[in-house]
Amino acid sequence: MNKFIDIKLDDEIYSVVFGLGKVVFVLEKALRLDQFYVFQVEYDNGEKTYYTEGGKADWCKDIKKCIRTIYYKHEVDFDAIDTKVERRILNKHKIDQYRNNDTLEMMSPAGGWIKASLMPDAMVDSAINDRVYHLFRRVDKISTLYM
Repeated sequence: MNKFIDIKLDDEIYSVVFGLGKVVFVLEKALRLDQFYVFQVEYDNGEKTYYTEGGKADWCKDIKKCIRTIYYKHEVDFDAIDTKVERRILNKHKIDQYRNNDTLEMMSPAGGWIKASLMPDAMVDSAINDRVYHLFRRVDKISTLYM
């Protein structure tokens, strides 16, 4: 599904990974190819990411297995995003176990809990290597943003 066919400069975007941002580049429709990156978003934290018309990010390793992690800002119910601090800190063994079972969540730079499989692998690996285990928890409930 190509949700971002009519994307325009300055459209406001919400990424479950990076938070709020604006579209800073859009490739003309006549020049677009299917499954190629056609627009770029710059986030409030300075991160810049390219996306396909389907909303798949350039940091995803396998474009065919990627899922959409961005939404138009007006589509997001910010009250539904889980931002509660996790009191129980997992150990590295549990983090690896939950990650392998796809039941691991990570606190994103956007401030909400999302499935670790939606995050850039480099970001997850860096957090594990830096031993910031408080950024992880086991999935309790699936957010509507995963759908």
